[in-house]
Amino acid sequence: MIQQFPIRRQKRANCFRAKKYLAIECQEIWGGSHFSRTGWSTYIDRADATPGWIGENFRQSIQSSEYFKTPGVPFPREAIAKVNAECDPLMLAFWGKLAEEFRFADWRATHAKTAMVFASWDYELTDHIELRASKGRGGGHSAWLQGEDDGTVFHVSISASNEELGNVIIQALNACKPSYL
Repeated sequence: MIQQFPIRRQKRANCFRAKKYLAIECQEIWGGSHFSRTGWSTYIDRADATPGWIGENFRQSIQSSEYFKTPGVPFPREAIAKVNAECDPLMLAFWGKLAEEFRFADWRATHAKTAMVFASWDYELTDHIELRASKGRGGGHSAWLQGEDDGTVFHVSISASNEELGNVIIQALNACKPSYL
């Protein structure tokens, strides 16, 4: 007998922390994760980023994430090109505005030295959000290798208070190995 696994429809968001700012980026899921065209993405001066602010804005971001993939159906290449054409300019505008406000050379420089947490929520199966701390690689981020990931995965309920949610996100950000250390 073939074992059937539940379909995992996810909502996703990313949290970034640099020396100057904290940003929360909403993702939408098509043939992969893309900067959301309609979801909540925001940033704040790091000095003003309280656990309550982080939790409130992260919750708004992950709840506004959208899942568009049809399980078992390949995503057409033309559709991915269309999604990229719509999402990429919005992503560039968001990070460009952040770069200008915090005086970075460009949007790439805003990512260069950050801690990043990948957040995913199987919203039809559980109320728990999974937060995965990352390792910085200059201009990008990667997951930890299996066996190296102890203490880098966190779980929190979507029903937690803003402050509780924000504190768990801070724990996950603290577990990151950003490239600026």
